[in-house]
Amino acid sequence: MGAEKRSRQATLRRLIRRHAVSRQEDLVRLLEQRGFHANQASISRDLRELGLVKLGGRYRPLEDLARDGVGAREAPKNELIIDMQPVGANLIVLKTTNGAASTVAVEIDRLQCDDIVGTLAGDDTIFVAVRSRSSQGRALARLARLAPPP
Repeated sequence: MGAEKRSRQATLRRLIRRHAVSRQEDLVRLLEQRGFHANQASISRDLRELGLVKLGGRYRPLEDLARDGVGAREAPKNELIIDMQPVGANLIVLKTTNGAASTVAVEIDRLQCDDIVGTLAGDDTIFVAVRSRSSQGRALARLARLAPPP
């Protein structure tokens, strides 16, 4: 990773800790004010690489959620999740907002749920592999706590 990218990502992490930022366009503007030239696509990649997720209407580091005691009890609603459906006996398909699947998949992976074997993310779709049909039901219940109400 280049020095400029490391510096931009460190600045991005500081901005998110200090400001309630809800849009990637705002992050682009804040970074430009600090001398970084980045577009929305590079910000999206940075957010994913840094494990920063949009929860409660703003971007936050996942480790802050764990430290604040969020997670095992009840995760905040992830506004990036649009829909989830069981498919067959060993699969759950989640739909996310455009470009958010990788970010949400990282969040799911960090749940360390025994019923979930793994995730595969595209741009706006995540395949969640589960161990069995009974695992699927438990995993759906766990994932439903991440999604906003319909």
